[in-house]
Amino acid sequence: MGRTDRRQPPERVRMEGHDHSLLPDETPQGYGPAGHAVPGGLALAANGLRFVPAETRFEPTVETDWEFQIANDDTIVTSFDRAHGESSHLIVVRRDLSRFQHRHPSLSNDGTWNVQDLELPDPGVYRAFVDVVVDGHPTTLGYDLFAPGEFDVAPRPTSSRMAHADGYDVRLLVDDVSVDDSVQLEFEFRRDAELVSHLGEYLGARGHLVALREGDLGYLHVHPMETDLEEGRVSFGARFPTPGRYRLFLQARPDDHLVTTHFDVQVNE
Repeated sequence: MGRTDRRQPPERVRMEGHDHSLLPDETPQGYGPAGHAVPGGLALAANGLRFVPAETRFEPTVETDWEFQIANDDTIVTSFDRAHGESSHLIVVRRDLSRFQHRHPSLSNDGTWNVQDLELPDPGVYRAFVDVVVDGHPTTLGYDLFAPGEFDVAPRPTSSRMAHADGYDVRLLVDDVSVDDSVQLEFEFRRDAELVSHLGEYLGARGHLVALREGDLGYLHVHPMETDLEEGRVSFGARFPTPGRYRLFLQARPDDHLVTTHFDVQVNE
């Protein structure tokens, strides 16, 4: 299995996390409150941080213990703030948006992140996004991973508002979406035509939503709004920065059962 050229800097630095807000002129890359963020994950380096994977080529269907580091100039970052109950969030998607994984790597004292049993289930090119918060500043970095072999590009609808997973019917309750409008993305969970009575917490919230822009896979990590746990609905405030088609990956816990679904949204001028 091929490996990238990992740099081994002579010095490691510990960056302590502090609870302070972004400055007014700093817009978080990838995610931020109520979705007010610029698309992130378009590069392996941003905000002074750099994504350093141990390897980028994988055999399809083979589980691999994968490692990566986050570098700051010539040092490896060893301390990260927690966000949504975790020190990092790793999202891996195939570039045709037909595959999705959400993992929480473990961190060693030397700043090495480990992802156990990472599997790329089909041949193709995948994008790995890592969300981290360093010194109070959120950043999303991205890197391409490769699984050799022949593959077909999965067709996708321009727009979809219904999904079915694990016995649940999930509906996206939103009309037309336009660029830069603040929109409420509300999702409703039903089972056997009845509204689910309870949504359990997932990562300290009512749900988790990632939006990926078609083409360059610009990444938006959208935070949920306050929602009554005893209702089978969860809402997210979002603002899409450019027109085009986006795929939304939703994770929630109806009846305390983790469900992952996806939807396609066409964002108009």
